[in-house]
Amino acid sequence: MSEPTIYDVAREAGFSIKTVSRVLNGEDGVRPETVARVRAAIDHLDYHPNPAARRLGGGKLPTIGLVVDSLNDPFFGEVIAVVERRAVEMGMDVLVASTGMDAARNQSQIERLVRRGVAGLIVAPFGEGQAARAVLPDKIPVVVIDRQCGILDKDVVRVTDHEGAHEAVCHLIAHGHRRIAFLGETAEFSTVRDRLAGYSDALLDAGLEVDGQLIETTCWDADAAYPLALAMLAPADAPTAVFASTPLVGLGVLRALKRLDRQDVALVVFGDFPLAELMTPPTTVVDQQPTALAEAAFDHLARRLEDPVAAVVETVLPTRLVQRGSGELPPRGPR
Repeated sequence: MSEPTIYDVAREAGFSIKTVSRVLNGEDGVRPETVARVRAAIDHLDYHPNPAARRLGGGKLPTIGLVVDSLNDPFFGEVIAVVERRAVEMGMDVLVASTGMDAARNQSQIERLVRRGVAGLIVAPFGEGQAARAVLPDKIPVVVIDRQCGILDKDVVRVTDHEGAHEAVCHLIAHGHRRIAFLGETAEFSTVRDRLAGYSDALLDAGLEVDGQLIETTCWDADAAYPLALAMLAPADAPTAVFASTPLVGLGVLRALKRLDRQDVALVVFGDFPLAELMTPPTTVVDQQPTALAEAAFDHLARRLEDPVAAVVETVLPTRLVQRGSGELPPRGPR
């Protein structure tokens, strides 16, 4: 039988994790009856706080690290906001680092956070397989977020990338599109590979050709996506629809459409972003639910801080297609 955790104490006492943490830390301002109930739950469960989950001295809860691709990415912006909120609720501090999607910087940022003494990490890994795994520390808990990357010995929280992309492209096909472009980041990322596979499978399932000339996987950000989208959408025989694999890529596509003065190209973006509803037409997106993903990642890390030897768990969250207008445009007539 596994050792009871702070989550079990909170459930037994009927209070939040934050309240239990305040009692454990001996903070002022907690009502005596609340302290009594929490202490009773601790005694009943025979709960003993894990020293690895707490800093020595002062009884303060630990600092955790969060490593993401970019601070400008709307998806990771939401992840950061949720992790910070959850950490504040538990009295923790958070150190946030970005990798710029560079392997060397990814490694140096993780090493820097470990030197700073973080008790655990939430990481959006870079690379694949052993290369991605090699930079992750073993002495502290690590939760992998957004992409699995072949990392089998760490908790993972991700979404159904293949299924979400497949649904999006099927949606475009159902609205009459046959020439659908794919613009995404490098296929080094498992998320991009899965979304590209979902795109391709949707076309093949509909009896359509997968045209390599309509696929771009070098769109690192909006600035990189913009000229590629511009070149792809300018010709007379341009695709009538685009599937963008990330919000930043989608923003690059929208800039190209604005430059070309085009409002007749259907667009679905994997991932929501600010002002998407205010575009003309409003942008249809595959909602990858960054709030739910970040909540789950924080829960995984908090539990692993309490029980470092718990079984490795992978949580896969569903996506949902949010129809707003751009993904429902029909194919245009001859230009």
